[in-house]
Amino acid sequence: MTDAPTEELDDIEDDLDDASDEGREIVDGIRESDEGALRAAVRYGGDDHEVVYLRDDIAAQFSADELDERVETLVMKGLGDPAEEGALFDFGTLDATVRWYDAVVVAHFPVREWSGLLFTFDRESDSLDAIVDEYF
Repeated sequence: MTDAPTEELDDIEDDLDDASDEGREIVDGIRESDEGALRAAVRYGGDDHEVVYLRDDIAAQFSADELDERVETLVMKGLGDPAEEGALFDFGTLDATVRWYDAVVVAHFPVREWSGLLFTFDRESDSLDAIVDEYF
């Protein structure tokens, strides 16, 4: 998927004290507060990704290959916004990027240069500020 160095999914756990559990905790919190607006949650690192949550109606829309291609595209967008940006060092660490499409909101939470979490929501979701404040 990318030419990432050796940062694998397991390496995220070093930064998040078990990223998989952290990701699932975030997903549970989002699901409870967002009343079904969460479409998907993915964690990624290096060349790997894991779909942590996929809403049933979204899963029904895509074959496994189509879903994988879509997730890879979203991950590539997230990799374009690393947590640390050399020229913007004085801004601090990037907490999140959000892309607003007509029907979907995509939120990326970078962990390190080659890893992070991403979430997709129905456009009417209004809990992104709460997510950043609570988890990051």
